[in-house]
Amino acid sequence: MRSTKPITLLLVLGTLPVIAFPASPDEFTRGIACWAEPLSPDPEADASSDPDFDRIVLSTGSADIERDGMANFGGPIEIRNRARSLQADSASYDSVSGRFSASGNIEYQDAQNRVSGGTAAFDTGSRLFSFSGAEFELSQTPARGSAREILFQENGKATLTSVRYTSCPPGNEDWMLRADKIELDTERGMGTARGASIRFKDVPFVYLPYFTYPITDRRKSGLLFPRFVSSDKRGLELSQPVYWNIAPNYDATFVPRLMSKHGLQMGAETRFKASRHDLELWGDYLGDDDRAGFDRWRLDLATRSMLPRGWRGSINATAVSDDNYFEDLSASQRQTSLTNISRTGLLEYYDPVWSLNLRVQDFQTIDPLILPVDEPYTQLPQLAATGVWREGWLGMDYGLVSEATYFDRDDSVTGARVHVKPSLSLPLRRGGLYFIPELALDHTFYRLQDEAPGTDSMPNRTAPIARLDLGAVFERATGRANEWMVTLEPRALYIYVPYRDQSEFPVFDTIRPDFNLVQLYRGNRFVGYDRLADVNQLSLGVTARFLEASDGREVLTATLGHARYFDSTRVLLPGEALDEQDSSDYIAEVSVDIWRNWGVDANYQLDTDTSDTEKAAIRLRYRPGDGKAINLAYRYAQDTLEQTDLSFSWPVATNWNVIGRYNYSLIEQESLDRFLGLEYGSCCWAVSVVARRAVSRSTGQSDSAVSLQFILKGFSNLGSNSVIDLRRDILGERRF
Repeated sequence: MRSTKPITLLLVLGTLPVIAFPASPDEFTRGIACWAEPLSPDPEADASSDPDFDRIVLSTGSADIERDGMANFGGPIEIRNRARSLQADSASYDSVSGRFSASGNIEYQDAQNRVSGGTAAFDTGSRLFSFSGAEFELSQTPARGSAREILFQENGKATLTSVRYTSCPPGNEDWMLRADKIELDTERGMGTARGASIRFKDVPFVYLPYFTYPITDRRKSGLLFPRFVSSDKRGLELSQPVYWNIAPNYDATFVPRLMSKHGLQMGAETRFKASRHDLELWGDYLGDDDRAGFDRWRLDLATRSMLPRGWRGSINATAVSDDNYFEDLSASQRQTSLTNISRTGLLEYYDPVWSLNLRVQDFQTIDPLILPVDEPYTQLPQLAATGVWREGWLGMDYGLVSEATYFDRDDSVTGARVHVKPSLSLPLRRGGLYFIPELALDHTFYRLQDEAPGTDSMPNRTAPIARLDLGAVFERATGRANEWMVTLEPRALYIYVPYRDQSEFPVFDTIRPDFNLVQLYRGNRFVGYDRLADVNQLSLGVTARFLEASDGREVLTATLGHARYFDSTRVLLPGEALDEQDSSDYIAEVSVDIWRNWGVDANYQLDTDTSDTEKAAIRLRYRPGDGKAINLAYRYAQDTLEQTDLSFSWPVATNWNVIGRYNYSLIEQESLDRFLGLEYGSCCWAVSVVARRAVSRSTGQSDSAVSLQFILKGFSNLGSNSVIDLRRDILGERRF
């Protein structure tokens, strides 16, 4: 039988195979190539919802079907189902052998891949699908490549010979992976390459006779890419992580780290994850530090557990061998600024009414300038219970805050502290107005040991607390089409707490924080239960907002706050002087988007007694587009701090970007942190280098470091991530 007209046949050849290529191993480089286009057919096709999903439809310009079971098709032809399609100039099918073959301008594509070649064949018996002279494009990674031959088996295995692979766009081969053979096992999620080499600018710089790698998000044991940094503190630094995939929910990473000024440090991290439990453990050891002359080590433990009946538990603990461990061996400014290291075990429970916390906390003090009498207390243990009952009897809200803690420290007063504060309030709201009267009773008592001679071993206090909270939210639409919304939010809070003598009370964990808008409405100027300030004050504040009505974006936010004291406070911490001011400082905050990507954030605190500036900060920001930012800031705190800060991230040419920061102290007349980084990034590779000098020791000593990062997009990430982290900090600054 022969037909020369275009026809469509429904053939039962079996399902076209799913072709799976390697996914990107680096989340940072996933999906950033600038040449890949979306592929078809329908990426949302679902076999479970379509009974005809596996059927193959063949469209052809002509067909010649013989009685012996041989069929020849003239082109152009298309073979497709819902998820995949194959086009060719001609094809043939032998029903006796079950072999289907196609030739001429072969084009195969599914939702993630496109393959072209000279010939293609599919054996319905062995379920073997093959391409010769194949070129492929991967949209998920994205990447492209070629192979002399590609063989796909029904069990999810594939073999590629004479392979070339890159994420560079067509016409660009800045980097290329070449391999004699690559075997892919989609069921195991693993690939095996033999005779592989990586070339950059056609210069081979890595040869790998044999290596395996994951082609899905499954983990696999093996070498991770090395990291290298140069710094004044540590010298030339090279680390080579080795990953061990022990089990699906259990793995380990070994990190030998060679520092030219300190020696060889061995580090290891293990992770365990179960349905309701997580554990991460890090440890490192540096034997006989070349500079310090003794052994140095660090341990980090973090666990999280979801327990039955709404309970959950966690442990977060760190220990180091000596006070200077982080200053000598860490590149993180957050770690080098630590003065105390916390070790905490926490058991928690939450439901709509109650929150319960059982905490055990200890500290390792690593700042030698902190005296033993100033070190934080160990809490062994702390039990806190908080309950809230909404709209109870007579429509009132009822609350209970309670805590019992035992404090311990060498050569100091120790003992137990119990705090209980029941409260009741009656929230009244109408429209945008609210009025909330509240009464509470604060009761705190101690049972002490090792107290000073002549002092009470069981001091206590009981004091009532009265609060009247009155506020409103006024809104008004404005603009020609009501495109703007203006709000005015005044608030007045009156608080009264009578004086109670607490001069003989110990100070276990109580501090006096800086005055700010949060403190303005707290009433108690202390944080912690060792002191309850006597208060007779009225806190006044107002916030104004100017918003876009369509999306709620705040164009302007301004807040002003102030408190009036009707009595002088007499409750003090040891060493504090009596404060007889009749009013607090004025607090002001403003954030405004000025015009066309320009914005200003400012904070100001005025001392009402001396009319001097207590604190001030202002930042000018310019954000004209993605990857573009300039921030200029000034910060001032009376007698303690005065700094300027400039940071920027800016493209300087096609594919080139510069980032930098200069933080300068006007008091010390020296730079605290300065760095300059240069980045180049194309569609398929990127390189960045940053030089940084920053204060990294409590003595004020600075450290200089140079970091390098090299990325083959869609394949690897060599070096340090410092440039990425710094750029994110610069671009991510929104609140001041």
